[in-house]
Amino acid sequence: MARAGGNSFYRIIRDQNQLAVYAYQLVFDLSGNGSAVMATAQPYDNQFVERFPYADAGKPTPTLSAPAALGPITSGHSARIDLFSIPGMGLEVSETISVRIDHPSRGGSLRFSGLNVFLNGKQVAGGQQQSVSGRFAMFYVPRHGAYFFATSDPGHGFLKSGTISGDRMSFTIDNDQYDAYAGSPILGTQAPSGDLWVLHDPDYRPGGSWTAHRDSNVSPTDQFFAAASDSLSWWLK
Repeated sequence: MARAGGNSFYRIIRDQNQLAVYAYQLVFDLSGNGSAVMATAQPYDNQFVERFPYADAGKPTPTLSAPAALGPITSGHSARIDLFSIPGMGLEVSETISVRIDHPSRGGSLRFSGLNVFLNGKQVAGGQQQSVSGRFAMFYVPRHGAYFFATSDPGHGFLKSGTISGDRMSFTIDNDQYDAYAGSPILGTQAPSGDLWVLHDPDYRPGGSWTAHRDSNVSPTDQFFAAASDSLSWWLK
């Protein structure tokens, strides 16, 4: 398995010679307000071909013929995806996806939905389509880099730079004032307000399939997007 980008992974099945006999892409999204995971198995994208051009000795690696939705899968449960068979051998290959959802006790959950972002009073980003939620959240603003958020100090150089109140999030960093407005309370039902810890990476550039659902004619570095995770390892090394 290799990380693809965003909330997806490449699943590569290899033979004894380490040649890829099959590959597909697994995409994960939280559902049910974080109580379950929606998984989608789909044909791999063009970036797989670019990253693994010789996975099957230069030949196209077999993949799924169409996407298959698995879920929602609640914690402690599993779902199976049938992949391929080998005629004459009676071999049927499938994989099982098991889900365990941990609910961290340190730090609250952030939820970005319908986010619009203003920099020093001027709107610089908006139109977020998909809701994201997790212990940590981030958004990327073209030409300004990425901003990572937490409700308590996770280390890694985060600064206590702002506050959350209902559907509004405000913070000041690098002498710039940011105000973000969401379509629903950012802290959900946990609390009406709270502190905001922020880390800014002006050199961040999106990769993988973070923005693949957006306008394919626009470079990923020119597209705003938001994401969330329960681990900072998604973004910080």
